[in-house]
Amino acid sequence: MLIDCHNHSLYSFDGSEKIEDICSTAEALGLSVFALTDHCDMIGGPTAEALKVSIAGSVNELCAWRESHQSPCRMLCGIELGDPLENPALAEEMIRLAPYDVIIGSIHTDGVSDYYFGNYSDATDQQLHESLERYFLRQCEMADWGKFDVLAHMTYPLRYIVGDYGRSVRLERYSSLIDRLFRTIIKKEIVLEINTSGLRQKIGVTLPDQALLTRYRELGGRLITLGSDAHTLKDMAFGIEQTEHELARLGFTELTWFEKRQMRHTPLPAPGGTT
Repeated sequence: MLIDCHNHSLYSFDGSEKIEDICSTAEALGLSVFALTDHCDMIGGPTAEALKVSIAGSVNELCAWRESHQSPCRMLCGIELGDPLENPALAEEMIRLAPYDVIIGSIHTDGVSDYYFGNYSDATDQQLHESLERYFLRQCEMADWGKFDVLAHMTYPLRYIVGDYGRSVRLERYSSLIDRLFRTIIKKEIVLEINTSGLRQKIGVTLPDQALLTRYRELGGRLITLGSDAHTLKDMAFGIEQTEHELARLGFTELTWFEKRQMRHTPLPAPGGTT
């Protein structure tokens, strides 16, 4: 049972793939569940009207493909709602815009700019610390708001700060914020995404990594989903099967996904077993 519930098409600013090609690739990869979740950013993105046009296009095209094809893969539509508290009125309007299957909540910034565009070679250790402290606090605030289904790539900045720039980050400095975040999503039954993009990037680990997944489980967390965060066809489902087996080894027993924003569960393969 391979699921990949975080993917982007040409309707995202950093995507270029056609939805028909994405859906065909999901089938060819043998995915059982696939979700298209194009960017819907509340900071640093397009105008509100352009955003509505883009998201409507993404959802409508995926739904049209789904209705015209008999597919062994369950094709789901959603959005990645970025930094929603930067514009909560617009965020709620975007939530109501279309009949999504899943809404992913994500933080890409520390309140200033997306880490994707950052240059961390000359930043001082104190500047990095202050930025990451703001980042994890923003995640906690988004979790308190809670109008989404899945928390995406909770260690997103490390993809760039550590992976691309080789800077050292001690996550124990943020343990109180991380525990607060975990306790909030556990209480609210918001699903934790294991984002496999790091496995194909320089950082070389999932977001979050094994240590944080262990802590999440220690605090009682059981709801997890998987997403490759693919923006190209070649990256779709990358690391998914490997991560399914790793999660089973860590003691998780099932994966969670959403259909019409209703939670669904699928058993993970037994440790050492096959998918």
